Amino acid sequence: MDIHDRDSRQQHVGLELTNNVVRRVAASDLTVGPAVVPPEGPHFLYDAAPTLFGQRKGRGPLWIAWDTNLLIDYFNYGEQLWNGESLPDELGSVGEELEGLQVVMGLWVIRDIRFRIPTGVLDDSKRKPLSPERRARRMHAWTEFELALQLVADDEDGWPEPTSLVSGDLIDQLERVPAGNDRRLVEEAIRSGMHVFLTCGKGFLRARSQVENLGLLIASPLDLLEELGAAGALHCLFAPEYAVWPVPDQQRVSHLIQALAEDFE
Repeated sequence: MDIHDRDSRQQHVGLELTNNVVRRVAASDLTVGPAVVPPEGPHFLYDAAPTLFGQRKGRGPLWIAWDTNLLIDYFNYGEQLWNGESLPDELGSVGEELEGLQVVMGLWVIRDIRFRIPTGVLDDSKRKPLSPERRARRMHAWTEFELALQLVADDEDGWPEPTSLVSGDLIDQLERVPAGNDRRLVEEAIRSGMHVFLTCGKGFLRARSQVENLGLLIASPLDLLEELGAAGALHCLFAPEYAVWPVPDQQRVSHLIQALAEDFE
């Protein structure tokens, strides 16, 4: 895959990844419960998955905010993920989570899942201020993710709204989230109406039970796959005949691949 080959080969990479994931699922011993009727799609039924969507009602996209470290991992291993490759064994549990992200990406290609990078990620640094080069790369990725969103946004669903449980100062309600930048990222995700905050950070994950009451699920990629499976949202990977809906605009795949570029100026 050539990350510079915008809008041609890149637009086919997404479906190739999805097909790769389908083959891997078929060759595994994984199973999913039978569906009485084909699940709706590419959108999601909010009422059918309260763990994912809280008290929301109706149907629409699944909104997922990415943690800073997940974006950094994407920079490091995104090309392998899009190519359907396995990651090095020495990555251990991190590699397993990233392969979980790979499956989520394969599902993203054919379902209405919307990835966002919180603006707080742009300057997030635990030790010292980011170099101009690192911040510029994050800003470039943020822009490409937003351009991908513009391809599927419409007047009917618009931008998400926070649940009615969110009001006023959230500081006291987020006391279990690590203080500082981490807490600000979670607060931004809640206030912008995200459904999932995707992370591998143990500090974030320990706060899951507190934050889900505010309409946000903090989950690792493997956690998210488990919840998607419980909601019946993975049938289209186990049995592709369930994917009877039109796939979302595949140009958005090109934008997520372009987010990996280092020489973007």
